[in-house]
Amino acid sequence: MKKLTIFAGLLTVLVAVSVSTAKAESAGWTLNLERSEFSAEQSISASRSLAEKAHLMLVSTGVAPRGREGQLALHDGHLAYQADFRFSARLDGRDYPVEGLPRGDSIAIAVHDDDAVVSTIKSSGNKVASFKRTQGNDARTMVITARYFDDNGRVSASERLIFERR
Repeated sequence: MKKLTIFAGLLTVLVAVSVSTAKAESAGWTLNLERSEFSAEQSISASRSLAEKAHLMLVSTGVAPRGREGQLALHDGHLAYQADFRFSARLDGRDYPVEGLPRGDSIAIAVHDDDAVVSTIKSSGNKVASFKRTQGNDARTMVITARYFDDNGRVSASERLIFERR
């Protein structure tokens, strides 16, 4: 029953939340740049703009970017995305193929007991990045924490994006 509740909650988030990569805003959510923390170090996505990084973080944790809601779907326990990169993954923490990422050939997505959604992107079995999405108790804050890994599996950079409900 708990898993069904988690899936229903994730589906609600998929329908209710979207992000505009141009303005770093979403329907009902706004990225708070002052409260967010960004790494000054090089990372997997150092050459990407904030909008592209936010897009990858959101999609991989179950939030559909504005205008692409129909490309992200939860169906029969699978989260699937079909656009600039593509995947279909069960929310069981196992690795599933992902296509279209510059570094990364698999994704694992897990929903934890505290309703956090964690996605891990790997390349040839090695962690490249992980993204964790949590919501505040008041449901007015969403936090996505990103960790980027070097070739030795150590965290080389991290970022924390804070979204607030309008």
